[in-house]
Amino acid sequence: MLTALITLFPFVLSVSAATRQIQSANPAFFSAGMQGCVSAATNADGVALVIHNCNTENIEAVGWEFTSYDPPETPLPQPIVIFGDKCIDVTNGVNEDGTLLQIWTCVEGNTNQQWFTVGNTFQWSGTDKCLDLTDGVITDDNPLQIWTCTGGDSNQEWISEPDPDNIYAGIAITTFAEGGPYCIAAASDKDGAEVALVSGCFNSTFNTTYPDGNVTWNVPVEPLTGQITTFDNMCLDVTNGVNEDGTKLQIWECFVGNTNQLFKNLGDSQFEWNGSGKCIDLTDGIFVNGNPIQIWDCSAPFDNVNQDWFIIYFKHL
Repeated sequence: MLTALITLFPFVLSVSAATRQIQSANPAFFSAGMQGCVSAATNADGVALVIHNCNTENIEAVGWEFTSYDPPETPLPQPIVIFGDKCIDVTNGVNEDGTLLQIWTCVEGNTNQQWFTVGNTFQWSGTDKCLDLTDGVITDDNPLQIWTCTGGDSNQEWISEPDPDNIYAGIAITTFAEGGPYCIAAASDKDGAEVALVSGCFNSTFNTTYPDGNVTWNVPVEPLTGQITTFDNMCLDVTNGVNEDGTKLQIWECFVGNTNQLFKNLGDSQFEWNGSGKCIDLTDGIFVNGNPIQIWDCSAPFDNVNQDWFIIYFKHL
C-alpha cells in the first residue's frame, strides 16, 4: 500500500549545505570518469592540502566553508575553512611558485590564510599566486601548491559544489505529460537490461510490463554529477558510450570511473550525460509502456516535454 508520496520539483527545490566541495575543472578528471576535490585527510596542523577523488573520500575531508563571489561583486579576502577551525594555509608564507599548501589552525588576520574567490579561481590575497593543481596530476594525494595566476589555466580553475551528503534516495523519475504519471523503469537487474517508460509507478502495476523491473532510483542532488543507481549496485548507462542522438540507455553494473554512468542533475527537470550536451530523453515523445529512454541534444529548460523529469519520493509498507 502506498503510504507516503512527496513530490519534489527540482526546478524549485533549494538544497542548502553548510559546506561545499572545491572541485577541479581540469578536463583530465572528466576523461578519467571522476571528480577531483581539494582535500585534507585529517584535522591537524600541517596536514597537506591534496587532490582526491571526491567520490571515494570522507565527506568531512572535502567540505569547505567560504563565500564565493562572481563579477560584478567585489570580493573580500577570507579564510577557507575545514573541520570548523582549520584554514588553507600557505606554508611558512613563502610567496614563490611551487610553495605547497597545508591546513593550519585558523588565526584571525593571518595573511597566509586569506584568499580571494573570484569566478573559478582562488587567489592568495595580496599576491599574484593562485591555488594550483600541481603539474596537472589527477592522482589521489597529489599535493596542491600556489603558482602565478594565469588566465585560462585549467590547473587553477575550480568549481564550488554543495556536499553530496543528501542524495535523492528512493525516488521515482517521473513525467506528468500525456495523462501521466509515467516513470522511468529498469526492466531487470541484469547487465544490458532495457530502460523504458512505464505507467502505474505508484501502485506496482508497472510490473505487468516488467515483472522483474524497478522504478526506484538514487540520483545526485542538483547541481552535482554522479551515478543514477537502482537495484543493488546497478547504474543507468549510455550503451557503449556512443555520444549520438538516439543512443538508448541501459542498466549496467556500477563501476567507479565509468564515464558512461555519470549524469549531471541540472536542477531544471533535466539530467545531462555529463559534459556531453545530451539529456535523458523519451524516444519520439511516445508516452506508452515500454517506450525506450535515450539520449538527445539537451533542449532549453522546460522547452521539450520529452526531457522534463520530476523527482518523487515514495515509500511502500
